[in-house]
Amino acid sequence: MLHISRTFAAYLDEIDQITVIVPKALCLDNMEPFVMTAPSGEDIPLVVQQKEDLGDAVKYVCWFSVPFQFGETHWIRARSGEDSDVQIGAVVRTAAFDDQFFYDGKLGVEYAKEQTIFRVWAPTATAVSVKLVHPDHGDVRYVPLVRGERGVWSVAVSGDWERARYMYVACINRVWREAVDPYATAVSVNGEYGVIVDWEKTKLAKPAPPLPPCPSPTDAVIYELSIRDFTSHPDSGAVWKGKYLGLTEEHTRGPNGTVTGLSYLKELGVTHVQLMPFADFAGVDERDPQAAYNWGYNPLHLYAPEGSYATDPHDPYARIVELKQAIRALQENGLRVVMDAVYNHVYDREQSPLEKLVPGYYFRYDAYGRPANGTGVGNDIASERRMARRWIVDSVVFWAKEYGINGFRFDLMGVHDIETMKSVRDALDAIDPSILVYGEGWDLPTPLAPEQKATMANAKRLPRLAYF
Repeated sequence: MLHISRTFAAYLDEIDQITVIVPKALCLDNMEPFVMTAPSGEDIPLVVQQKEDLGDAVKYVCWFSVPFQFGETHWIRARSGEDSDVQIGAVVRTAAFDDQFFYDGKLGVEYAKEQTIFRVWAPTATAVSVKLVHPDHGDVRYVPLVRGERGVWSVAVSGDWERARYMYVACINRVWREAVDPYATAVSVNGEYGVIVDWEKTKLAKPAPPLPPCPSPTDAVIYELSIRDFTSHPDSGAVWKGKYLGLTEEHTRGPNGTVTGLSYLKELGVTHVQLMPFADFAGVDERDPQAAYNWGYNPLHLYAPEGSYATDPHDPYARIVELKQAIRALQENGLRVVMDAVYNHVYDREQSPLEKLVPGYYFRYDAYGRPANGTGVGNDIASERRMARRWIVDSVVFWAKEYGINGFRFDLMGVHDIETMKSVRDALDAIDPSILVYGEGWDLPTPLAPEQKATMANAKRLPRLAYF
């Protein structure tokens, strides 16, 4: 990512407030007053409301009276003639920003043989293109998107783009950055690109079977397993060791005829199988999965399956179909499937598509403007922000509908806010009220008011959610 050299810095921190940071190396007597030049060329006077000595710089907090035009570059000019672009700053974490840009329409990729439609939410971007890599000859094509309502960029690209790799290229604060679609439901090896797939081709031949009744959530008997660990032992008797398909193999046996795998699960008398994280994660090179080990709590892409558990991580269909087959095999044997859902953090905040496409929005910050670390892994998802909440709820709904998931175990659920978890419960009730929702209700030091946290202490405000 390129670095822009600026004489001084200006940040939009409130919907009507700009913070200007001027190094003392400049002649401070010649800085005030400041003027903002809008994209139309209109000069808008800035009123200095606060001035603060920062040691090696001076901070000016300035107010202006006209609506800020997002999606266009504005400039600040000092009396001396020095100028700088207005960077989008902490305004993204304000209620006013959420109200202005919350969007409830379609996002992600919509594939048809005749055309593919791309939609991405990037309200602070001044330009967005989609980078398309042809599936056959690898030619690269860049197609500009058009900005629409509430900061959503979209374009319809004609032709059949099945199996094409894609990512977005967005210009924000005058810096171009590449990002995988946060709504990508299929990804290339190691999640380097989103991939366009025809979801009709992932449907299993037989419909989902009826499951044995589970009258109450308190009747659930849950067995947790790692997809990799469950069949990876040399003597497991499984052919597809450490893979999704390992969960489909029946009548496997270990040394001395010991029952293993799916047959072992059936003997236990459990009602639910909780699969440790299988959404795409970092830490294991999918090209060489035996070279490293990871439980899966390094989330990369929360709408796409992990590739190291697939027989062919280079084939975007393999991980999708094989995961569906694994889930179906468990269900055909009377076992409901719970997804270990990790929405409280990402593997690397700065490299996350969420941060690249809307910098500063999806994560919590402390009172000093530093990324929060209540999760202990360097970043906390700000589930209370409306588009972050939507991203979580949409993902849960996607897994429940497309993969037939029967329950969700929320990792570090206490980091999430109550309203988000209520929205999750309501959305799943509309699909199947028997879907379980439970999680770790610990009170962690994330900058969210105690009464807003989905902790065990607030259980009475979260009916039909369970804790452990």
